[in-house]
Amino acid sequence: MGTLFDSRTGDRVVLRAEHVFGRNALRADTALDDPGISLMHAVVRWRNGRWMLTDHSRNGSFVDGRVLTPGEPYALEVGAEVRLGRGPGFAWRVQDVAEPVDALVPADSRQPVIVLAPHNLLPSSAAPELCVYQASPGLWMLEQNGETRALKDGDRVQMGGAGLHRFVAAAPLDDTQVAEIAREPAAPWLVLRLSLDEEHACLEVKDGAARTDLGERSHHYCLATLARRRMADHERGIEPGAQGWLGSAELSRMLGLETVHLNMQIFRAREQLMTALPGAAALSRLIERRRGELRIGDLPFEIYRGDRLECRYRPDSQEAAN
Repeated sequence: MGTLFDSRTGDRVVLRAEHVFGRNALRADTALDDPGISLMHAVVRWRNGRWMLTDHSRNGSFVDGRVLTPGEPYALEVGAEVRLGRGPGFAWRVQDVAEPVDALVPADSRQPVIVLAPHNLLPSSAAPELCVYQASPGLWMLEQNGETRALKDGDRVQMGGAGLHRFVAAAPLDDTQVAEIAREPAAPWLVLRLSLDEEHACLEVKDGAARTDLGERSHHYCLATLARRRMADHERGIEPGAQGWLGSAELSRMLGLETVHLNMQIFRAREQLMTALPGAAALSRLIERRRGELRIGDLPFEIYRGDRLECRYRPDSQEAAN
């Protein structure tokens, strides 16, 4: 990812695909509070595989001491010095010129930037405190402390010993773009198979003609428990938006888990499915949350107990069969 570094202050700037430097804090991605800096002083853009710096100021932008011609893009190279304005206050060294990415940038510049994969258990998969996952192109969700919310460019994310991070979107979406994200194809079917004594729970995913066996995992029984609650609410005639909600404390009690371990099971269930079927965007909704409650998402599923079909849920037609 494109990165500028100020060795004097230790400040690091991770570049968005179009990154504005200037005095206007409402418009600039990097705001510079100095009268010698213009409201929109300079813009760095990712164009044709390179980072291009364009000056729009009265007091100039400089690369390795060379003043840039206003309005003319200039390609940045690793090691080049970028200085804005004629004073010595704002200068960075170009540290990286890789393509822009969505990332979590630590407040401590000595820590590495976390480049986001489609599904991320943080600070580590062995001891996750939170989950950041991609619900659709450009739309990232944060699941933490039993709640889920959409991440917006610049949001702060606190993760225990790893400290404070800031979410940087390579190309931030505005509200209109989020609303216009194309509808995804039909969701794959979840096929949950429980042993007669319910000591074993396996999961298979059917996506068209393809079948993916995800084996036996403890978190599959958690999914089956949530699926059963959704099915029961459906059979009672509860409207879809209210179906399936279960208190986190109640679910923990039903499964014999501490809340922290319940959250880890949910993180790992979503990670397993999104890793196995990376193209199935609907799986990002595997578990939905609201304050103190959660439910399985509006996905089609079947539950077998032994060889017998216990229930089948079809969200598209809102029809189910026992």
